[in-house]
Amino acid sequence: MEKLLDRFHLLDIKNPTHPSMFVEEKEYDILILTLPFKEKELKSEAQSFVLTSNSYYYFDRQQEAFVDVKSMENIYEILNDKTETTMKVVASIHESIDWMEEKLYEKKAVIPFTKYWLGHKKDLSRIQRMLNLSEKVLQEFIQGYLKEEDFLTTHFRDIEEHLQRTNRSVSLAIDKLGNLYSFYTSRNNERMNKTIYLLTILSAIFLPLNLIVGYFGINTQGLPLSTLDNGSLWVIVLLIFGALGMASALWAYHKKFW
Repeated sequence: MEKLLDRFHLLDIKNPTHPSMFVEEKEYDILILTLPFKEKELKSEAQSFVLTSNSYYYFDRQQEAFVDVKSMENIYEILNDKTETTMKVVASIHESIDWMEEKLYEKKAVIPFTKYWLGHKKDLSRIQRMLNLSEKVLQEFIQGYLKEEDFLTTHFRDIEEHLQRTNRSVSLAIDKLGNLYSFYTSRNNERMNKTIYLLTILSAIFLPLNLIVGYFGINTQGLPLSTLDNGSLWVIVLLIFGALGMASALWAYHKKFW
């Protein structure tokens, strides 16, 4: 089989991460369909086939050799199995995003949110790129073999529909991630605004108190209340009333405008 193939085509077939493609030659056709799978991290593996007038060959990466799969049905079984694996990967990402969404809406911490968000965003973008190309290549393959007697049109159309549905699911997950990030940012901004608002109130209350304390702390003669025995007590009362008066003014402003 390797002697039949062009040297560059053989290199493409042996490349485990080669992008999906469909090539028609006089003596053979090549179908490479690259789909994602996940172990600890997202990976991709090219499923490579050589189709001749006599038989159909699958490149087994473990044996590093071509295996005669004999029928179009076996090609379908291999691709269908890999497609189901891809669908499970996308479904697991959806579950993780749903978990993040529930935690955020319940106002519970998702730690670290940015790590989860960026990881899913990166994986979904890669999956979408692979699926877009895989859909196109599979359509070309189906169109090229529609007239073949042993071609399983319904079966491969089913794989095509699964890829399209999975791709739509990926787009939905990306949109949901965008909404979650907007909600997460808005919630953080709201918390920061509340913190700044509280600090502003405290500053407004203690600013006049600092002014009073600073005034009575001047090291000069003739200060008010300095000749009284209980002058310090009167200053403390003045500070309390100043704080209460400022707090009342802020409360009235809050009720009127908020």
